[in-house]
Amino acid sequence: MSEKNKTLARRFYDEILNGRKMDVADEILSSEYVDHSAAAPGRENFKTYFAMITNVFPDIKVTVEDLLVDDDKAAVRLTIHGTQLGSFRGFPPSGRQATWAGMDIMHISKGIIIERWSERDFLNMLLQLGHMQYPQ
Repeated sequence: MSEKNKTLARRFYDEILNGRKMDVADEILSSEYVDHSAAAPGRENFKTYFAMITNVFPDIKVTVEDLLVDDDKAAVRLTIHGTQLGSFRGFPPSGRQATWAGMDIMHISKGIIIERWSERDFLNMLLQLGHMQYPQ
């Protein structure tokens, strides 16, 4: 089961996030999928949220650095890279590129992803985009 879950998790990043294949989301995400970093549950809300992210960062790319699977959980360490061309959480488009870190934990059941918890280093991203500065 671990190899199947590892393949499933990798497909999420390779095919959905990087490949922009929303039909794969229909295949590997539960219709009741809960993304704990997004405001609204459900696979369709995930698609809407991801469309918003790709409007802000049209070239966003996620690199899986580490992927560990234990039973029904997958832990993933990520590097994310993108150019901010849209407004993000109240910050105007900067036109700058940024690279930041992230970590996800996925809960997998019966061959589909049912929920995900995400943490992102948004402070580092906002510093690179020029929206924040360290105090002098």
